This record gives sequence, C-alpha cells and structure tokens, in this order.
Amino acid sequence: MKYIIYARKSSESEDRQVLSIDSQVSEMQELARRDGLTVERVFVESMSAKAPGRPVFDEMMAFMETSGTEYGVITWKLDRLARNAMDGGKLSWFMDRKIIKEIRTWEKVIRNISDDKFFMSLDFGMAKKYVDDLSVNVRRGLRAKLERGEWPSFAPLGYLNDKATHWIFVNERLRPFIVRVYELYTQEGKNTKEIADILYGEGYRSDSGSKMWRSKIHKILINPFYHGVMVRDGKSYVGNHEPIVSKKMFDDAQSVLSGRINPRSKRLFFRFRGLLQCNVCGCALTATKKKGKDYYFCTNGRGNCEQHKKYIRVEVLDELIAPILDQLTLDEELIEIAYLAKKENSLSEKSTTNTVRDNLLSQLSLLKQKQEKLLDAFLSSMITEEAYQTKLQKLNQEEAGIKADLKNIGLDSSARDSATLEQVKDILLTAHKAKKEFLVRNPERKHELLQTLLWNLKIEGKEIADTSLRMPYSVIAKAPKIMTFTQMLGR
Repeated sequence: MKYIIYARKSSESEDRQVLSIDSQVSEMQELARRDGLTVERVFVESMSAKAPGRPVFDEMMAFMETSGTEYGVITWKLDRLARNAMDGGKLSWFMDRKIIKEIRTWEKVIRNISDDKFFMSLDFGMAKKYVDDLSVNVRRGLRAKLERGEWPSFAPLGYLNDKATHWIFVNERLRPFIVRVYELYTQEGKNTKEIADILYGEGYRSDSGSKMWRSKIHKILINPFYHGVMVRDGKSYVGNHEPIVSKKMFDDAQSVLSGRINPRSKRLFFRFRGLLQCNVCGCALTATKKKGKDYYFCTNGRGNCEQHKKYIRVEVLDELIAPILDQLTLDEELIEIAYLAKKENSLSEKSTTNTVRDNLLSQLSLLKQKQEKLLDAFLSSMITEEAYQTKLQKLNQEEAGIKADLKNIGLDSSARDSATLEQVKDILLTAHKAKKEFLVRNPERKHELLQTLLWNLKIEGKEIADTSLRMPYSVIAKAPKIMTFTQMLGR
C-alpha cells in the first residue's frame, strides 16, 4: 500500500503554536522511514481548515478517488486534515468506500474499523469545537477593545497604528487633507472627482503617488471615525482617538449626502479680507469687485476718514507685501545641516538613556533572583523568619527605588524632543519658502499663509504704513541673514 503525506498550516491564531509546514513534512517522512512505508506524493497547503474549500485538500481527495487503489494518509495530527464537519465526514466516507485504508499520525493509527472511525469522528468534533470557541473568544475580545475605546483593526486614512502601544494617532501630514475633503464637499459643493483633483493640486499623493480615489473620498465622508465614533457590526462605540473633524462638520456632510440640504453657496472670496487695517482711523479694510478686479478700501466705520475714498488693487498689495517676506529667507542647506546635527545629538542622548534603562532592568532582574533565593533559604529553615522579613523588607525597598528610577529617567522626553525638532524645522522651512509660496499660491492659500505669518498689516494711501510678524517668525526676521552653523544651532 502506498501513502500520501498531507501538511497544513494557516496564518490565523488557531495555528499559532503549530509546527511549520517544512517541520511537519520532515516529521512525517521520518515516521514513514521508521515504519517502512512508501510515500508516493506529498501535499502541502497554507490555508485554514475551519471551512470547506481548500484546493490542495480537494486535489488530494480527487487524486485518491480516481487512482483505483487504496491509500494510507500520513499527517502530523488529525486537525491538519479537517476542522469542519464536511471535510471530516468526507474522510470517513472515503474510509467506508475503502479508498483510504488508514490514517497515520505521529501518535496513533486510525484503521478502517468501527471503533477507530468512531474515535476519529470525536477528534474531528473536538477540532471543530476548538475553532468555534476560538471564534467566540476572538469576537468577545474585539468587543471588549471597542468598549474600551480602542480600534481593533487597521487605522483609516488620516490615522496611524502604533504597533508598540496598540494605539491610534492622527497622521499630521494627512490631517489637513481629511479636513479639506469635508470643507470642499459641504461648503463649496464639490463632487468627489473635483475634490480628488483639488487635493492633488494642493499636494496630496497616495503611497503610489496617485490622486485620492473617489471611492476613498466617499468612505471618508461617511465614516464617523473621523469625529470620534467607531462603528463595528452595526453598533457604535466612543473612541479614545483624537477626532479630525467636528461632529457638526460630519453631520453637515451626511445631510448633503442624503440630499436634505445643498452645500452652502460661498460668498465672494477676497484674499486679504480680515488682514488689513487702516493706519489713519484703525478700521478694517474691506473689498469689492469692479470689472472683474478686486479693490480694497477703508470701511470708514467712524465716519471721519478720507482713506475710504482711496482704492487699492489686489495686484498692488501683492507687490507691497512680497518684500516683507524677504526678511524670513534663510539658507535652506544650513537649515538641513542644523536639523541633522541636532537630530544626531538627540539620538545620542536617547542611546545614553536606553543604556541607563537597561542597567536598571538588569539590577531589577538580579534583585528578583535575590528575593527568590531568600525565600528558598527561609523555606529550607536556613534562616529565621525574623531575618527573612528584615532582609525581604530591604530588598523590597531597593526594588521600589529601581522602579521609581525607571519611571523617572525620562524616556518619553526623547520622543517629545524629536517632535519639537520636526516642528522647528517646519517653521524654519515655512519662513524660508514664504515669499516664493506667496507669489505662486492660489488666493485661498495666500490668505492662510498671511494669517500664519503677519500681524497688524496697516495701510495708508496706497502704501504699507506698518506691519509686524507673528511669533516665532518675528524672531527669525531679526536673525542675521548670514549665520554660521554654530549660530543657527544656538538659536
């Protein structure tokens, strides 16, 4: 009689402790050599057996059925062959038809006799129950995580999974694009295709370098995860993650999607509205559109200012504001050098901190060993109870001290320093590129840039009378235009 080897392993939790496929095949070949068996074919499969439909298993069964001879099957354990009722029943049926004469595992031989087939059916039933119980336990664990506010799966676009802490945090690079999806849809009435084009023009790129898919935009708009609510199996849970959009913004998107409201029509946009002030009376400058051109003038809120009669075109304001941003231009190469130097220094400090931490953990391990040896000595009556309690109290005090040191060595500070360093670099690069971006950006982005950089932009006549930069850009403007590497690091 010839034999067939079947080995299987899946990547699911049910097979976490199971031997690898190569190890199973090696064990079965050794079993065949030990018992003098002839192996005709080896079938291997990487797939769960909790449901019918394994292609390699079906191929093996078809091969035996059409061969016209009896076979024996060698497998590491019975649950490698079947973990569902249909496949288990099929194996029993093949034995009844004398297609399979016996099934061998490392532990036993199941022959084509009534008692063996009865106990085999019990084994298959136990394997099936294990899978069922595992499924119930997994679902219970997922519900428990959701009730704690934790998301038990991959984070949606705009968020990242922290593998170390199993936490979800906002991807700051993508946060503005998620907000823009909602703004463009609810406030400007853009459809998903238009939103994809606008986001691409504003710098969004997928991992493959393409636009945001329209289906992805729709998923963002209907997913309450972005305002802090997780939905799983039709039930809602309050998440611990940081929302990216407000509940109102999300609700507005749902109203537009359902057709209950239309997107609000956007009023005329003027890039400098809200940013300019009259130097004579202190009132704000407003804007109007004449013959397709934008003009700004004093609102004359106090009724005694002649400046409201003087109109200044938007192109003139562009030319007046651009030179102010020259103050912020820095050496981009020096920014990068300073950033890398500071980063290397931070990594060195982190390495030192990790060394201290490892030493403390080593001390803690040795202390545990001392406590165990002390207990053994007491249980063996080598020391008195009084001596045992005195020494144990001293060891416990040492343990508490080491744990306090571990808590206070400031491992998290390196992460905070790294985040701060990235922010400082972004600020320096924003300052360096301010004028160039002001000249090429669209009106909406120009407005945002000036809101970030400028303060008290006062106009008199058709000139800028006074202005100041916001912090920290005011500090950057006062720095010498030519700095050494050391000076930049100091600042």
